[in-house]
Amino acid sequence: MKLDSKDQQILALLQKNARLPTAEIARAVNLARSTVQERIRRLEEQGVIEGYSVRLNVQLLPRPQFFSRVSVSVLAPYQSAVIGHLETVPQVYCCETVSGSVDLMLEVRAHDAAELDAVIEKISALKGVERTESGIVLREFFRRDLP
Repeated sequence: MKLDSKDQQILALLQKNARLPTAEIARAVNLARSTVQERIRRLEEQGVIEGYSVRLNVQLLPRPQFFSRVSVSVLAPYQSAVIGHLETVPQVYCCETVSGSVDLMLEVRAHDAAELDAVIEKISALKGVERTESGIVLREFFRRDLP
């Protein structure tokens, strides 16, 4: 699938503000509103746009959250089962397979150190998990969205 420059401009605008009115997008990319609506619909149907979400500033939430990166070593026959189970753990926000000395890299968010410890204990107890290693994110300086 090939995205032209207008598609890329539309995606960039939506990434900055997914609630931007179609009329504003149309003015910004110099296309008719109906054309922009059709392009967005096509991008959704093709799976380029998977959905719309809200990004929260965790510093402003009532309870601060702990962010942790957890690396997990898994015995090969159990990897699919472990990933399936991790998907049911609400504190696990991201699970990726990685190359190197570990198999999975997780992003885990918890309200406090005790909750984080309990989640990591739960992960460590899964059948097939050999080892976990975690590091608490002290501060995030920036997070880049895809262009």
